[in-house]
Amino acid sequence: MTAVAAAPAAPRVAVRSRRHTASWQLAAALGLATAGGLHVAAAVDHLSAGSLAVGFFLLTALAQAGLAASLVLGAWAGTRAGRLLVATAMLGTVGLLTLYVVAHGTGLLDSFAVHDAAAAGHLHDVPGRETVAVDPVTGVEFAQGMPLGASGPVAMDGLPGSTGGHGPEAVGTAVVAAELLTVAALAALLPASWRGRALNALLVLGGSAWALWLTGVLG
Repeated sequence: MTAVAAAPAAPRVAVRSRRHTASWQLAAALGLATAGGLHVAAAVDHLSAGSLAVGFFLLTALAQAGLAASLVLGAWAGTRAGRLLVATAMLGTVGLLTLYVVAHGTGLLDSFAVHDAAAAGHLHDVPGRETVAVDPVTGVEFAQGMPLGASGPVAMDGLPGSTGGHGPEAVGTAVVAAELLTVAALAALLPASWRGRALNALLVLGGSAWALWLTGVLG
């Protein structure tokens, strides 16, 4: 009686590993593409903030779209993304999340205003020409102040509660969610020797943010 040799398990393991890698690459691409599209929406929302803020959002969206396309093509071709590409994308995404926390949790960027005018070139103080100072985070002109959202008298000891959210805040929350998905997927794509150190660094960064919030530094 002739015994039939069992099929080697190595090819099945390799196929499973490629599928696992492709799934994480597609998840990272989804997060990057979503964040890129939302950054385009943020750029449109900040048109009044001037070319610097709009350019930042558009360049960020372009970089995220390019990385997403690269990851999708790699998953389709069955190739694993390079470790340097994954690490760079992860560092950039964590940097964007850190910038968001600093912008919305502290007053460090409150004094940063973008001065823009219709005419190109270097700006000078010209009588009769209005220079608009706009908060680059909220898109609100400093000269207008912040709307109270109430048509009647307002008590001096507090403002009435408002159930309506601010548009950019909703976009920002969605961007954070997409970028958190991106960070998780990119961490899974890192080599095992890098993944532990990256996760430890993220834990330290998250713990530092929590400590700053607990002490009142982050509002």
